[in-house]
Amino acid sequence: MPLSEKVRIEIFIPDPPATAYRHLLEELAAELIYAFGGCTEVPASGRYHSLDGSICVDRVEILFTDAPLLWEQDRFVLGEYVDFVRQAAHRALPEEEEILVSSYPVFHVE
Repeated sequence: MPLSEKVRIEIFIPDPPATAYRHLLEELAAELIYAFGGCTEVPASGRYHSLDGSICVDRVEILFTDAPLLWEQDRFVLGEYVDFVRQAAHRALPEEEEILVSSYPVFHVE
């Protein structure tokens, strides 16, 4: 079966009850929909080691999309795009220690 290469972009957004987080999630979902045609939202929980040394448990929302890009060929543009998304998320939620945006190649069966 032929495989089709894509690049998966994932954005991990903390999910506290504050309105700013829900608003950012909606804005980022709209961005992925307009940029790549759609996205998936998955609720999850996670743990992290905070800057003050404590281990924190929190809920996160994961947005992801499979973009019609090639990992090797489009790496520079992809790097700029995910950095833009990460910076926008940090501007919207300046109190957050970290907002993870990741990307990696995936292959779909056609």
